[in-house]
Amino acid sequence: MPKISILIPAYNVENYIARCLESVLGQTFEDIEVIVVNDCSTDGTRGVVKEFISRDPRVKLIDHEENYGVCWARKTLVEASEGEYLMFVDSDDTIKPNACERLYSEAIENDADLVIACYELCFSDGRRVAETNKLNHGNDTRGIVKAMLMDELKRYLWAKLYMRRLLVDNPPEYLKHFNLCEDEIISFTAALNVQKAVCIPDVVYEYYQFGKSLTHNTNLKLFGNMMRARAVVKDVCFSVDEELGKMAEVYALKGIHFHIKAGKDRKEVLEIARKNGFSGLLSFHSLVSHLGLRKGITYFLVMRFSFVSRLLYGKQWEVTK
Repeated sequence: MPKISILIPAYNVENYIARCLESVLGQTFEDIEVIVVNDCSTDGTRGVVKEFISRDPRVKLIDHEENYGVCWARKTLVEASEGEYLMFVDSDDTIKPNACERLYSEAIENDADLVIACYELCFSDGRRVAETNKLNHGNDTRGIVKAMLMDELKRYLWAKLYMRRLLVDNPPEYLKHFNLCEDEIISFTAALNVQKAVCIPDVVYEYYQFGKSLTHNTNLKLFGNMMRARAVVKDVCFSVDEELGKMAEVYALKGIHFHIKAGKDRKEVLEIARKNGFSGLLSFHSLVSHLGLRKGITYFLVMRFSFVSRLLYGKQWEVTK
C-alpha cells in the first residue's frame, strides 16, 4: 500500500498533462501512486499519459466511457486509490518537488488527518503570487468549516493532504456531468470527519491561471451546478450548528447576486436558486436579516428589478443570455 495516492482528473489537457506528471513523479517522497482518470478526452491526453506509464510503474490510467465531468472523475479516482493519504492535483497544475514530503511529515508528526498548505498563482506573463490558507478558528470540524466560509481557507481540494477515511468512510455526494464547485461539496463533507487539521506556511502547489475556463465561466448551466453545490454546503453547515448554517446561506446569496450583477437573466437566475432550495432566502425580510439593512435592500432591489442592476453596475452588466 503506498503512503500517498496522487489523484489527477484529466480532460483535453494534452498541452499540460506532461508538465503536471513530471512534477508529480519528481517528488522527493517516492512512496506514491499516481492515478489519472481520462474523462473521455478528444485530444492526445491519453497518449501522453501512456508514455509516462511506460517509464514509471507508479502511474495508472483509468478511462471513462463518456465525459462524466470532474466531480465523477474524482469519485473514480478515490475509489481506485490505495494510499494511506490522498492528494488531488489538477492536470494543468504542478506541485513543488518536496510537496508530498512536507505534507506527509506534518501529518505523521502532528497525528493529523488533514494537512493544509499554501499555493502560488502562476500567470502566463511569468508572475507568481503566493496565496495563504489559514485556520484562525480552530483545527476541528467547526474551525475548518468557518474558515472556508470566511474565505480564509480556500475551498479547493489541492494543496491539501487527506487521510483516506475522510473521503471514504462517509463519502460526499458525487454528481455526474458536474463541472463547477464540486470541490466545495467534497471539501465541506470531508471536514465533517476531521479530528485534527494542521495548516503550514509552505507553498507546495502551483496553480496556473490560464486554461481555467470552468473556474471563471458564469453561464447559467454552471450556475445551476454552483447552486446545487451551495445547497449541499448549507446542509453540511447546519448539521454543525445554526451559526455556520446562516453563514452558508449568506455564501449562497453572494453567488446569486454575483450572477445577476454579471448580466445573467435575472428571472432565470432566481428560478435556478429556487429550484435548489433557496426560495426562503430571497424575501426582503430574509435578505435584511442575513445581510444587514443597507446590503439587504440593495440585494432585494437588484433581484427584483432589472433596471437597478444596470443602474448600479453600468452598461457592461446589460442582461444577456
